Amino acid sequence: MKRTPKAVDKISRSAVIWQLIACVAVVLPLFSWLPTWVILLGVACVGARLMIHSGRWSFPHWSIRLVLVIAVGVGLLMTFNRDASLNAMVALLTVGLSLKLLEIYRRRDALVLLYVALFVAASVFLFEQGILVALYMLCAVLLVIAALVSVWQDPLREEMFRPLKYAWRLVLPALPLMLVLFFIFPRIGPLWSVELDRSSARTGLSESMSPGDISQLTRSDELAFRAVFEGEPPAPAERYWRALVLSAFDGREWTPGFSASSSASTEELHSIGETIQYEIVQERSNQRWLFALDVPVVAPQQARLTIPRTLLGNTEVSQRIQYSAESARQYFLGAELSSDQLDFFRRIPANSNPRTQALARQWFDEADQDTLRLIDRIFRHFNETFVYTLEPQPLGRHSVDDFLFQTQQGFCEHFASATAVLLRSVGVPSRIVTGYQGGEWNASQGYLTLRQYDAHAWVEVWLEGRGWVRIDPTTAVAPERIEMSADQLFSGQAGFLADSPFISRVGRQGWLLQARMQYDSLNFAWQRWVLNYHHQQQNLLQDWLGDLSAWKMILVLLIPASTVLGFISWRLFGRRSIQDPIDRQLQKLFRKLEQQGYYREPGETLKRFSHRLAQTDPELAQVLLPVAQAYETLHYLPVDQLKERKLLLDEINNASRKLK
Repeated sequence: MKRTPKAVDKISRSAVIWQLIACVAVVLPLFSWLPTWVILLGVACVGARLMIHSGRWSFPHWSIRLVLVIAVGVGLLMTFNRDASLNAMVALLTVGLSLKLLEIYRRRDALVLLYVALFVAASVFLFEQGILVALYMLCAVLLVIAALVSVWQDPLREEMFRPLKYAWRLVLPALPLMLVLFFIFPRIGPLWSVELDRSSARTGLSESMSPGDISQLTRSDELAFRAVFEGEPPAPAERYWRALVLSAFDGREWTPGFSASSSASTEELHSIGETIQYEIVQERSNQRWLFALDVPVVAPQQARLTIPRTLLGNTEVSQRIQYSAESARQYFLGAELSSDQLDFFRRIPANSNPRTQALARQWFDEADQDTLRLIDRIFRHFNETFVYTLEPQPLGRHSVDDFLFQTQQGFCEHFASATAVLLRSVGVPSRIVTGYQGGEWNASQGYLTLRQYDAHAWVEVWLEGRGWVRIDPTTAVAPERIEMSADQLFSGQAGFLADSPFISRVGRQGWLLQARMQYDSLNFAWQRWVLNYHHQQQNLLQDWLGDLSAWKMILVLLIPASTVLGFISWRLFGRRSIQDPIDRQLQKLFRKLEQQGYYREPGETLKRFSHRLAQTDPELAQVLLPVAQAYETLHYLPVDQLKERKLLLDEINNASRKLK
């Protein structure tokens, strides 16, 4: 009996398991980015396919599959609001992969499923490019290739781990060629440089500041940026990272206002003494502002200086970027401002926070209208009864009044806003600066890590003859915030890292902290060199090859590629191999018999060979006789070919084991 085309096209039961393993492996890293219902759909489809595999359920009718397709289509439209973003495309691929699991039965279905799985695997790098993710995805692709091998596996030899072994043999020769292409082949930019939609931006600073905005950032340990310094890093009290300047106040919320105007020139900066130079590796924020140590001297190539000396990128930061910066340690900023500018920085809504304005006038009179004495009075007031907390009470319409006279509990934005309003109430120009303060120093690689919980707000006050001077009201109530890292200060407070994974909350002390620091330094080295290699490729090739020419590039590419392809050719064609598994196993059995001195004569059947062996070694003949009988049954009787081939292979393997 010959196998029908349908029997040949049907994949084995172990191949179905490999399809499920491959699909789960490629989708797993996307769980934190996919909508919840897409994840639940994928889990349900895997469970349904396992029920079908066990024989408890049958394949769904075409009408059921049609309803599912329509339902997920509506779900995608409602989730992404007709937005054809990459996030929506990745979700569409994942949904298609999940639904395809319900109909994998033929080889064609399995191949389509695995080709889509490879696309999903590549899409993971749109969201995360860490070294662990890269290693994981290499293993996931290996599983997909194993699933591809299982599709072509002989149904008679359903060995579960054989496809993985062959997949490794396929991948291993490709690794050297991959490295050659990485170092040599020109590129137009990596996959992860494709811009994602704004809705996927991670938690970070915004263009406005209301009470409670910055304290919410302490719930996340998402990476904001890293800084590498030329020489010694600045002291903790000097690590103010400038991002935005907020100058307009409506009674509750601060916005850029005059800072966003393009009609005025950048505020003049007079640097005193040496400057500090450093390099920033900034994470994706989907915003245009960049970070610089307070205050930047010049703008990097991919940004410009705004009026209040902040960095504004030429485009949104939709991917990890790297830039060099230079900042002044001591300076005079904006010493000469126009009367219109000064009037703007004094503005405050007349009817907002009336009790605060009255209190400011009282203190200003008591200080003999001396600005520095007023600032000292404000700081002493904060130090007396106020509490620095991550979870302040909500404030009403007159937020500063509520903070100063009722709750007296707040985070940095509460103290900064109250100070600026008090100063403006008596005509002292002031504004809010938001950014980050401090950071975690990694001694093994010598860089500073700033995370979202390092977000901070402080005040700049304009003084005659000195210009803008930084004052930080937080130091009046919690001076340790400036001297200690934020994770050390906040670790015991409720709400800290509440939105972060559990591993991020527990791995902050002892050997777990050291392990996290070591991994972070390794990942940072990976990001600076591997992910940014396309910026360094030309210089590196010139260092290796001297003046580049077309012939040199061809030779450098062809020599290693030819070596790898030659090795693969030798493995494929250098030695003859018997394709039929039965003939291959029989040849192995005959070789074992020859090692014991028993040779099969040309043209001698297996049964005659067994009878001849019985005359000299009856025990050996008993081992070979079941093989001969199964061989004759398969070739000369009208039996089920698939079943008998499997039985024959089992008898051959049993005989080989007994010969050992």
